[in-house]
Amino acid sequence: MAAPIIYTTDVLVVGGGFSGSWAALSAAASAKDVLIVDKAARDWRGLGMMSGGDMIVMQPEFKVEDLLDEMVYYYDGLCDQPLVRKILEHSYDRFCDLERWGHIFARDEKGNLRAVVQRGLKYMRYYLYHPYGKGGPHTCNTLYDQLALRGVRRISNIQIVKLIKRSGRVVGAAGFHTRSGLPCVIKAGAVILCTNTGGFKMSYLSNTSAGEGALLGYEAGARFQNMEFLQNWTCPMAFAWEGQTGMLPYGARFVNSKGEDFMKKYSPMRGAKSDPHYNIRGMVLETRAGNGPTYFDTSTMSAEGVEVMTPTGGWMLLNAEKLKKLGIDFFHQKTEWMPQFQYIFGGMKTDLDCRTGVPGLFAAGRASSLHTGVYMGGWDTCMTSTTGCFAGEAAAKEAMDVQHDDFDAAEALEEISPVTSLMGRPGIPPKDVVRSIQELMVPADVSVLKTGQGLNRALHQLAHIQNEYIPEMTAQDPHYLMKLMEARGMALVAEMYLRASLARKESRCGHFREDYPLRAGAPEWIRLSRGENGMNIEFTPVPCGAGYSILGSMLRPRLRKRLSPHTFKRSVLLSYCHFKKKQAFFADKCCKVRISLVS
Repeated sequence: MAAPIIYTTDVLVVGGGFSGSWAALSAAASAKDVLIVDKAARDWRGLGMMSGGDMIVMQPEFKVEDLLDEMVYYYDGLCDQPLVRKILEHSYDRFCDLERWGHIFARDEKGNLRAVVQRGLKYMRYYLYHPYGKGGPHTCNTLYDQLALRGVRRISNIQIVKLIKRSGRVVGAAGFHTRSGLPCVIKAGAVILCTNTGGFKMSYLSNTSAGEGALLGYEAGARFQNMEFLQNWTCPMAFAWEGQTGMLPYGARFVNSKGEDFMKKYSPMRGAKSDPHYNIRGMVLETRAGNGPTYFDTSTMSAEGVEVMTPTGGWMLLNAEKLKKLGIDFFHQKTEWMPQFQYIFGGMKTDLDCRTGVPGLFAAGRASSLHTGVYMGGWDTCMTSTTGCFAGEAAAKEAMDVQHDDFDAAEALEEISPVTSLMGRPGIPPKDVVRSIQELMVPADVSVLKTGQGLNRALHQLAHIQNEYIPEMTAQDPHYLMKLMEARGMALVAEMYLRASLARKESRCGHFREDYPLRAGAPEWIRLSRGENGMNIEFTPVPCGAGYSILGSMLRPRLRKRLSPHTFKRSVLLSYCHFKKKQAFFADKCCKVRISLVS
């Protein structure tokens, strides 16, 4: 065996996107040495590359209580309020950092920031990057410039296979180089996972994360939360385009084959400006009714909207130019659109400092569990920057203050040999496993309008893949060994999604059960972890009381004594409004439509 690559660092950051960059920047303020490793080529930049660069910010003129109340409403009670509060309170600092480093937020002729108010909300708004289409790449470049100034090391093409633990503590990681196949061992005082949770590689937008980070955390003992929430999106049938969140407020709409603005049927108050998962459900219901295909109509946009949302750079400008050559004017016609299934919203449960509960292990950005199935434009930029800083600061402090157990490189390599020994052997290629998982996740009764029957069917199919295919999976070279790790991670994420979806026998936030179309009562988190005999599932009531705002306490009378009369009154009002807006209008409609899905 070739001699392994060995690194030693104070703080190891796994993942080189937005959250990983912010974590490293924060850690470098106090740690002597910080190392970022990424499975992709140098400067690939993860999902941040596809970002618009827009950002939710709590500007100084706003009150955190107002924004927090809206987040509780938006997340249907499943809001980690102390952590969200901390994120909001630190968002302006990160906004100022970006502006100071050259990030350009759009302003009008008077110099006022341009913002888009979130769907149905008043205070939550995201601030646009200018020029449109260049935000993601520019943000990445800005962060990488700052990393270079601080002497942070970045190593590419390293696939982490396992987190190394000694005496119950994470003390490093081991993996291999995806080009040469050389084994790699990294000794670290603390490890931060910034890998996203994982998706199913079904589109250009989510082709980088497949669940390897989740697999690392799960095997290390981390708990997961909000895994029943799948990010459903919409996209053009024949090409790639982003920006629907910004185009809808300017007059864009979804229409069916009859030219009807069908979302007015399913969301009378907001129409297509509802949460994206409502639009997805509307698409499926229209297909069931024989009114497909569905289209995105931009011909009704205002001139100002067209000006603002026209790409001026990046991959979107390239696509726009290609479309023009084909005679397609995106902003003056309707184009066929379809549902898009991206990645799991949930992730590792963390505390306010992004600790996972496993000593020495932290999680930031989309690797953590903040999302509950509804999209909010600019939230990812806000959340990745703030949680990255929280994790980096805490990890650096822990790495410098705690006496860490060392480990032998040979022992670490032995722990990953069950994976690395699969290279060069004949067997099932990873792409076949990935394809099988994709196929079981796509049906509407698994992904959009979930049913117990559909979820159990998918879980049965997945068990067959796990028992028959994955043990026989091998890799012809180091690149495909990386793909093997992706397939294993994808299988784990799919199982967590299916089990959590079955466990949540209600419809709440981005999770819709057609056989349980209403909320069941007080909000509860579903948490998953590795057990001796399989996957553990536990239900944890969302706290209500000191330090928390309104959490549907109307449904928990026993908690009335803990709340002041004013707070209880607000709780009742929020619960009622939430029920009317998010249940009666859409869930009831979904429940009544009983037409077979067109295959």
